[in-house]
Amino acid sequence: MRRGLLFCGLLLAACDTSDSEDTDSEDNNQEEVETDYPTTSCVDYDDPCVEIAAGDSQGLLETANLLEANTTIVLAEGTYALDNQVTFRDADGVSLIGQGMDLTTLDFSAQPVQTNGVDAISDGFLLEGLTILNAKKDGVRVEDSEGITFRAVRVTWTDPESPENGAYGLYPVSSTDVLIEDCEAFNAADAGIYVGQVQRTVVRNNLASGNVAGIEIENTQYADVYGNTATNNTGGLLIFDLPGNPIIGRDVWVHDNTVTDNNTPNFAPSGVVSTIPAGTGTVILASRRVVLEDNTYANNNTSDIAILSGLIVEGDAQQWVIPENELVGDVDGLTLDSADGVVFNFRTRNIVLANNSHANSGTEPDVNDLNKRELGFLLGAVYKDVDVDSVLYDAIDESSFDAADPSANSNDHHICVGSNTNGTFASLDLETVGA
Repeated sequence: MRRGLLFCGLLLAACDTSDSEDTDSEDNNQEEVETDYPTTSCVDYDDPCVEIAAGDSQGLLETANLLEANTTIVLAEGTYALDNQVTFRDADGVSLIGQGMDLTTLDFSAQPVQTNGVDAISDGFLLEGLTILNAKKDGVRVEDSEGITFRAVRVTWTDPESPENGAYGLYPVSSTDVLIEDCEAFNAADAGIYVGQVQRTVVRNNLASGNVAGIEIENTQYADVYGNTATNNTGGLLIFDLPGNPIIGRDVWVHDNTVTDNNTPNFAPSGVVSTIPAGTGTVILASRRVVLEDNTYANNNTSDIAILSGLIVEGDAQQWVIPENELVGDVDGLTLDSADGVVFNFRTRNIVLANNSHANSGTEPDVNDLNKRELGFLLGAVYKDVDVDSVLYDAIDESSFDAADPSANSNDHHICVGSNTNGTFASLDLETVGA
């Protein structure tokens, strides 16, 4: 509204002056609004849409708690200092959108207790264009949801290599139809990008650096993982199942990724990732129907790729029991050990490695902690002053093994490795070596 028009019946000159001044004021206000929302605002979205002013942390928390379905929240450029997690419950179709990961930051440094940064149960949830900083627990956790998208989100902790950092950066879990693209994750004490117990996911064009594990695909079915860079982590890109989980991992396609220089000392306080030797490129463990092709590996000091039985991390096969009536997802076409109404998922089967490139890896295995990271210690003992092979297979539960005659080795688990540039392959018979 141009307030100067209200005074035009009194004095034309005064009316003109008022109109000019107020218009200038409105122009200045408009410039401020445009500056606060330089890349996107509610103009770009359907109603209901709410804009949260820069620094209005309480307004963000209150808006999140009172949302109706299909609401978009647009954050201004600036930093929101938060002492509690941003929680979304009981509303589907929620979108939280910032001005870009370099422009909008949710800073959780002042959180007094172990809580997540953004925590959601919401079908159709979208998180885009912002940074999550110093969450005490997980940066972003979304669970029991369908249709999740993380796009152009950065999750990071200020202190590198600190076991006090949150466990996971981006953590969609027990969900379906997950897309993670153009994101960044730094300094997580477990995994930077972790997709767990998910059916159908695409993980593409992300950067994971400085984490214990860069990218993890765990107990997940039907994953397409490509265009990612995993560098300067302890372990770069991991595909595995954990015991007792009702979703059995399968059909994971990992291609056109860069996995290099993953030599950061392991700083995980506990958990499976605490067993990963520094200098590990990729581990495939207790999963099946995994294709790893057209990836670039270099400068991973322990080894580029290890194909391992689940018994490496949990030696009691009974811990891998899953009752058949509790299975979730698709097990059609899988060869699973079964007995008395249960199945076991510790075996790694039907793995294809092809057309990957390898350079300068395996030069210095991590032998620093025998109690936690036995694999690194064993590789150091076996290879001594010789570079570790690019691709390792533990050969656990193979029916025959002969170190001198390759033709005498069985391939019961259908491991296929070939056409990998500068790559070498070794079956280690870890069942015997580790005894």
